[in-house]
Amino acid sequence: MTTETGIVYKTENRNDYGWEDRMLMPRESLTNILWENWTYQEKPTIPQIGDKTTFRCRDRTRNYKSESENGFTTHGRDGDWVVTRVEKFVSPDTDKKVFVCNCKYDPVEPKWSLINRGAKASELLEEKTEV
Repeated sequence: MTTETGIVYKTENRNDYGWEDRMLMPRESLTNILWENWTYQEKPTIPQIGDKTTFRCRDRTRNYKSESENGFTTHGRDGDWVVTRVEKFVSPDTDKKVFVCNCKYDPVEPKWSLINRGAKASELLEEKTEV
């Protein structure tokens, strides 16, 4: 049976790195939430203490760069936030679970990795017409 599982990443306190950029819309009030994700997977991967963040959040936790002539993103790297504590909350009435991951900013020397891309749609269409 699948359950709804939420994973919320937040800073240890509201004054952590980048606090000026973290706003809730539409009122633009400040928050310590970095990112949240809801999943219905049978066995979701729950973050552990010490995990580096890999989620994308306005380029604060996943960085990208382009080394191609056409401007496409070619490289990415993990972010600078590390999980320091994980709290689990389970609803007594439903099958929902929420994990709150507290994170601290811990910048490291970036290790850029190549992003593999498939063929362009136009190339795939050309191959089909040749057959």
